Amino acid sequence: MSEHNPSLRRLILLNICQPSDISEARAEAEKLATPASTAKLRQIERLFGAVGEANRLKILLLLSKKEKCVCELEAALGMPQPTVSHHLGVLEQAGLVKRSKKGRWAFYGLAESPAIDLIVRLAA
Repeated sequence: MSEHNPSLRRLILLNICQPSDISEARAEAEKLATPASTAKLRQIERLFGAVGEANRLKILLLLSKKEKCVCELEAALGMPQPTVSHHLGVLEQAGLVKRSKKGRWAFYGLAESPAIDLIVRLAA
């Protein structure tokens, strides 16, 4: 197990790591490589990618007050419609916002998500 990794072998010799701990860590890592775990990790990756941009956080905070039309978000943020729509698309794909149509207009509101609750609490 550690014979191929000199650093790991040294940690074992110094009694910093135990071979059983390494085996357990490898078993846990294998569980994370299953298709279900990989899908869940990708979902979390999209979530953090979506909220890792200041303008998207601003959009979420604006939507925490009430559902808004894209044009309201454009005016509030001083951004062109394609930029706002791009940000909304990223947020929608991450499961953070939901879209509804009213005639020709698209309105966005927050999706039900524990992540949203945390973001709004942190920003308050």
